[in-house]
Amino acid sequence: MALAVLWSAAAPAAAQMAGSVTVDSDYRYRGYSLSDGKPVASAQLSYDDQSGFYLNGAVTGVARSEGLDFLGYQANLGFARRVSTTVSVDAGVVRSLYRYPVYGVERSASYDEAYVGLNAHNISARVSYSPHYFRPGATTLYGEVEAGFQPAAKWRLSGHAGVLKYLTAPEYFDDRTRFDWRLSASREFGRLELHSSLSGGSPRRRYSYHTGNSGIAVTAGATLNF
Repeated sequence: MALAVLWSAAAPAAAQMAGSVTVDSDYRYRGYSLSDGKPVASAQLSYDDQSGFYLNGAVTGVARSEGLDFLGYQANLGFARRVSTTVSVDAGVVRSLYRYPVYGVERSASYDEAYVGLNAHNISARVSYSPHYFRPGATTLYGEVEAGFQPAAKWRLSGHAGVLKYLTAPEYFDDRTRFDWRLSASREFGRLELHSSLSGGSPRRRYSYHTGNSGIAVTAGATLNF
């Protein structure tokens, strides 16, 4: 699952709203587990305007050992425009916040990003800039490419690759370039979708943002769309 931003392929033909509820065995984002390997549930609501503007919002909770807890939220405002029958561009901003426990004390970290994207056929590419990626003084660029196709009716396969580059960082911080990847498969059953992913990322070094585990992992979950 994820609190990931929806990629708009083009401006919609008419204004519409959509929502979903998702459960996943882990919340992995850019190669790291933000839920420390714990199951999560999220609710997402989106609005696409016929002018090309779109809004997305998502809230996620996590099942910790002491019970259910708030994990984080993500909000997105963007604009998409079709430039041909198969190509579109989009741009927007994202606000994200996540909570995590450190020695029994709840802490939070957030970041803002601005992005531009290009969508052609079944391939999307995006570059995002953050002036404070999870901590003051950490300025980043994140580039990603995602491709997907349908091998059969109601089935979808997709692949993702990303790279995070630190432009500036505190002196004590590990500012090495990080890579992440993901392979996913999903199957639709009416409004219900079952999905599974294999993903991985560069090992996290000391003093990096506390986001749980990196490395290769398999996750599974389900989404109910409405």
